[in-house]
Amino acid sequence: MKMKLKTAAAAVAIALGLSALAPSAPVQAQEQLTKLRVGYIPVGIYAYLWRARDAGYFKDEKIEVELVVMAGGGQIIPALQSGALHFGISDALGVLNARNGGIPVTYVSFNFQQTTKAPVHAVLSMDPDIKTPADLKGKSVATNLSFNTDWTMMREWLRKNNVDPKTVTFREIPFPDMLPALRNKTVAAVGAVEPFVTFGKEQGANILGYYFTDVKSPNVLSGVVAMLPYVEKNKDVVQRFLRAINRAIDDFQDPKVARATIAANTKIPPAVIEKMNLGEWSKNVPPETMQFWVDAAKKEGIVNATADLNGLVWQGK
Repeated sequence: MKMKLKTAAAAVAIALGLSALAPSAPVQAQEQLTKLRVGYIPVGIYAYLWRARDAGYFKDEKIEVELVVMAGGGQIIPALQSGALHFGISDALGVLNARNGGIPVTYVSFNFQQTTKAPVHAVLSMDPDIKTPADLKGKSVATNLSFNTDWTMMREWLRKNNVDPKTVTFREIPFPDMLPALRNKTVAAVGAVEPFVTFGKEQGANILGYYFTDVKSPNVLSGVVAMLPYVEKNKDVVQRFLRAINRAIDDFQDPKVARATIAANTKIPPAVIEKMNLGEWSKNVPPETMQFWVDAAKKEGIVNATADLNGLVWQGK
């Protein structure tokens, strides 16, 4: 795993042409504008990054952020390792996988959860013959990446519905490409996230279940990560970055602000933004909530060692 991540890290650096950025070097003078590259998925879950930028919170902290669109933690963590990014988003299993491979990545903010009252992930199908999870036996199902929270939770959701994951073929499809894949019958079902869940419903997709919250609610799954050596050498930069996104998370306690932020940064129709579920953001999610993901990863054979949960979240704030 360690070698694969190092190889992926090199590939990302070459592709982006950014290895010279070397964010491991300490940032000097606070008075100067600190330029940061942050990897993320452009969906509502991570809209606090848009809010921190648009509301001037990064600017108040003398930070200029470039948001880099990527598929998920499986791509973002190698980019952090290579020096192509300073910060990025990742689900819990992205961090557990990396730590298991000896990669010193850490959460600086573990901040998002969803509940049965407002689930943001759902299993969608447009095949009229697929009405229940049992109908997925022998079919292809897509998640955005493999061996991440989506992939793991999809497998757990199938088991919960008495479907052996071994009878299902898993494919990787980025969230924005999932609905076209359903229409083209590339796959029988997808594990989608908002706003694509709401888009799918409007396009006639059938919801087979909410594969995260059907298994566990509340379900804490993601946040912002960085490489620990960078964090330790640049504590002031990390603290300023966190202050900015925490102000955005405070703002998002009012759903209207979150919806307005999503509207300002996407081409999603206002009616869809109003209908879509948002989930919940918090600045102080306890590290022990990650135990669920440790147990799930062990069940899948992704990790074997017992994780130091407190060690997965940076405590030097």
